[in-house]
Amino acid sequence: MVESFAPVHQKEAEGGLELLTPRERDVLERLTLGETYAEVAAGLGLSLSTVQGHVRSIYGKLEVNSKAEATRRALQAGWGRK
Repeated sequence: MVESFAPVHQKEAEGGLELLTPRERDVLERLTLGETYAEVAAGLGLSLSTVQGHVRSIYGKLEVNSKAEATRRALQAGWGRK
């Protein structure tokens, strides 16, 4: 709800990341750290097919066609830096 009051330019800067569910954010965060789908699945206690489903959803919401594009968008927003 608080996000709905964020300035428009802030929402645009997120490049669609605000549309992701918490689990999709978890998956994308791990991908930005260089994990494989299998590593993401093991780390989050999910099946490989569930991770693949989340990735398809992420691609659709971010309007991208590859892991490189999705991770670039997340890194530009400051994700993946620990």
